[in-house]
Amino acid sequence: MARQRPRLRPCGTLWGTCERHDTLPGWRRLARADFHPLAGEAPWGLFARDGSLLGGGRPPAPGLRLAEPEPVAAGPLLYVGLLALHYGHFLINTLPHLWPLVGWTGARPKLLCHAWPGSWDRAPFLNDILGRLGYGLDDLVTFERPVRLADVLVPEPALREQAGVHAVYGDLCRGIGEGFWRPDEVDTVARPAYLAKTRLTAGITRLVNEEEIADELERCGVDIVHPETLDLPAQVRLLSSRRVILGTVGSAFHTTVFAAPGRRLVGLNWQPALNANFALLDGLNRSQARYFHAPGTLYPDRGAFEVAWAVPDPRGIAREMLARAEELDRGVRS
Repeated sequence: MARQRPRLRPCGTLWGTCERHDTLPGWRRLARADFHPLAGEAPWGLFARDGSLLGGGRPPAPGLRLAEPEPVAAGPLLYVGLLALHYGHFLINTLPHLWPLVGWTGARPKLLCHAWPGSWDRAPFLNDILGRLGYGLDDLVTFERPVRLADVLVPEPALREQAGVHAVYGDLCRGIGEGFWRPDEVDTVARPAYLAKTRLTAGITRLVNEEEIADELERCGVDIVHPETLDLPAQVRLLSSRRVILGTVGSAFHTTVFAAPGRRLVGLNWQPALNANFALLDGLNRSQARYFHAPGTLYPDRGAFEVAWAVPDPRGIAREMLARAEELDRGVRS
C-alpha cells in the first residue's frame, strides 16, 4: 500500500533573516530636534539640526523646506517613533525603541511618539505593557503642530523587522512579562490549547475554513481559545501554564515572548516561508516552535484581511497538528 502523503510540511525557509546581536543598539541624545506631526501627505517625523530624518517618517519633497517649528519646553523625551496600535505591529515596530528603559536610573523620560492624540485609548494592551515599565497612557507625548524640542533620546530599535534582534529586547520583554505569570503554574496544564482567529472580522491573515480545524481539535480534547477575548496578562498566563500551544501563525504567537521560557508551539502557516519575526522572538525566550504549511493551500478573495487562505482536508490537518504537538511534548526530535 502506498504511503499516505503528509498533510503538513515544515516551513523550511525564512521570509527575511534572523540575526541575533549581544551588543546594545546605538542611540543619540540631542539638545535639539524638530518634531513634525502626522498631517495627511505633508512631511512628518523627527528631524535633526541638519534636517536629516531620525527614524521613520516622510521627508519634504526635494527643493521644499519644512515649516518653522515653535520652541516647546518638554524633556527629557524618549522617542519611540510611530505608535503602532495593532498589537503585533506594536511588538515588532514600537516596543523595540523602549530598550533604554532596561536598567534606567535617574529621572524617567516621557515617551515621545507620532500618533493622533488620544488614539492610544483604542489599544488596551498599551496600559498593561506600559504599566509594567512604570508608565501610563498619560506619559505618551505627541504634538499636533511642528515643535522644536530639547533633550530627546533617539535609540536605534532593538529589533528590526524580518532582519535582526538584540538580546536587550529579550531583557525588556521578560521584565514586562514576569509580572503576568507565576513560576508554580508553568506547564501545569497538559491539555493543549488552540489559539483561534475564527471570531475576528478583520486583520492580517484569515484561514477561511479554520472552524473545521477548531471543531476537530475540540472533538479531540483540545481547548479552543480566542485570544481577543482575554486581556494581555490572561494570555500570558495561558501560554505559560499550557504544556503545548497550537494555532495558525499570527500576532497571538508573539505573546510567547512575555511568557515563561521554553514554550512549545505548533503553528500552521499560510505559506511555505515563515516570517522571520517569529524566529526572532522565539529565540529570545527559547521557545520550542515547529511551523508547518499545507501543500495545496488556496488563496481566495481576501475580504477584510490582507491574506485569506484555505487548506485542503482541514480535519485531517487538525489531527496531524495534534500529533505533531504530542511529539513535541514528548521531546521527539523534529
